[in-house]
Amino acid sequence: MSEPKAQAPAIGDQLARSGATGSRPGARGLALAAVLLAGIAAAFLWLGRDDAHTYRLHFANAGQLVKGDIVRIGGAHAGVIEAIDLTADSRAEVTISVEDEYAPLHRGTTVVTRAAGLIGVANRYVDVSPGPNFKPEMPDGAVLETEKTTAIVELDQLFDTLDPKTRKGLQGVIKGSASWYEGRERLANMSAHYFSPGIEATNRLVREINRDSETFQRFLLETSDSMGQLAERRSELTDWVGNTGETMRALSADTEALNQTLVNLPEALAEGSDTFAALRPATVDIERLMAETGRSTRDLAPFLRRLSPVMARSVPTFRQLRLLFGRPGAGNDLVDAMRDLPPLARSTDKAFPQAKRALADSTPMFSFLRPYAPDLTSFLKSFGGAMATYDANGHYARTMPVFDAFGFEDDDEGGHLEPKAPAQRGKGGALVGGNLRRCPGAAAPSPDGSAPFVDMGELANADCDPGQAVGR
Repeated sequence: MSEPKAQAPAIGDQLARSGATGSRPGARGLALAAVLLAGIAAAFLWLGRDDAHTYRLHFANAGQLVKGDIVRIGGAHAGVIEAIDLTADSRAEVTISVEDEYAPLHRGTTVVTRAAGLIGVANRYVDVSPGPNFKPEMPDGAVLETEKTTAIVELDQLFDTLDPKTRKGLQGVIKGSASWYEGRERLANMSAHYFSPGIEATNRLVREINRDSETFQRFLLETSDSMGQLAERRSELTDWVGNTGETMRALSADTEALNQTLVNLPEALAEGSDTFAALRPATVDIERLMAETGRSTRDLAPFLRRLSPVMARSVPTFRQLRLLFGRPGAGNDLVDAMRDLPPLARSTDKAFPQAKRALADSTPMFSFLRPYAPDLTSFLKSFGGAMATYDANGHYARTMPVFDAFGFEDDDEGGHLEPKAPAQRGKGGALVGGNLRRCPGAAAPSPDGSAPFVDMGELANADCDPGQAVGR
C-alpha cells in the first residue's frame, strides 16, 4: 500500500515538469485519460473473472455421463459437467468446470468415471485425482488425453468380449445347470453314481494299451522307416506302377491265350478240378474286371507322381510322431504317459467316490445359498465402490453413528438444533427400520421377478415379505 502513495507525487512531478517544459496543454489530459481507461479495464477484468476453471477430458466412451453430473475431488463436490461432445477420432470429450477453491489443477492429474450407487441409470460422476502441487499448473481449457482418463467398465462390455457363439454357449450352460439342479438333486446323485464304473472301464482300456505299448511303438517306428524308404524310391515306385499297368493291359488283351493255356494243362486241371470248376463260371466276370482295371490304371501313374511330393513332405510329420510316441531319454512321451496312467487311475478310484459324496453333500447347500447371490454381489459391489478411492488420510468412506436425536431448524442466524422427543426418533426419514422379513435377493430386485426369491410363494407365505426390498 505504501508504493502507490510514493509513486503518486512522482507522476504529478513528471506532469508538472512536462507542462513546465512547454508541452502542449492537452498532454496532461491525455495522460489522465489513459490512466483512467487502464483502471476501468482492470476493474472489468476483475469483476468479469470466473471463479470456475474449465477442463476438457477425453474418454474412450462417455460411460452414461450426462450434462450436469457432479465432479468430485477427494470425495467432495468440486464442480459439474458442462458439456459432452464427440471428438474427430470418435472419443468422448467431457467438459467440466472446477470451483476456484479446487483449481487450478496441475500436471499429472488423472480422472476416473465412477458409479454413485446401484440404484438408477444416470448415476455416474467424475472422480478427479489432482496432480502434485510442485508440477506446472494446467491452464483453463487444457485437455486430458485418454492415457490420463479411465472410463467406467460396464457389464455389457465384459460380455461383448465374448463372441456370439461363446455367449450363447455360456447362456446355455447357466440355464441348463439351473434347470438341472433345481429340484433334481436325487437324479444328480444317481448320475454321479456311474462315474466310478466309467473310470474303471477307462482304466482297463488304458491298461490293455499299455500292456502292448512296446509292440505298438515298434510298429510305428517300422511304419515310419517304411514310408521313408518309399519316399526315397518314389521314382522306382512310379515306374513299377506304370509297368504294372502295362502288364494288366496286356493280360486283359490276351484272354484267348490264357484260355488256351488252361486247355493245355489237363493234368493241372485234373488235380485242381474242384477249384477250377468253381472258378470257371466267374471267368466272364474276371474278364470284365480286367478290362475295367486296364482303363482305371491309366490314371494311377499320374496320381502316384502327385502323391510323391506329399509323401516327401510327410516325412517330418512321421518323425515328429515317432518322437511323440518314443522320445529317448526324455521321459516325456506318450509311452511314459501310458505308463503313468494306471497309478493315476488307482488314485482316482479313491478320489472320485469321495468327490461324489462331497457333491451329494454340497448340493443342498448350494441350492440354499443360490437365492442369496444378488445380496452377496450387491454387498461386494457397494463395499468395493465405497472403499475404492482413498487419500493420504485413508479411504474416503467414513463411518459415524446416527441417532436421529435432533432436528435442524433454519433461521437468520444460520439455524439451530432442536431435540426430538424419544417417540419421534428414527421417524424423520434419516433411518428406515422394521425390515426384518426380507426375502433372499432383496438387495437387488430384478424386473423379471426372479429376485427377491420366494420359492413359488412358499417363503412369502411363511418366512419373508417380498415388499421389503431395496428401492421399494
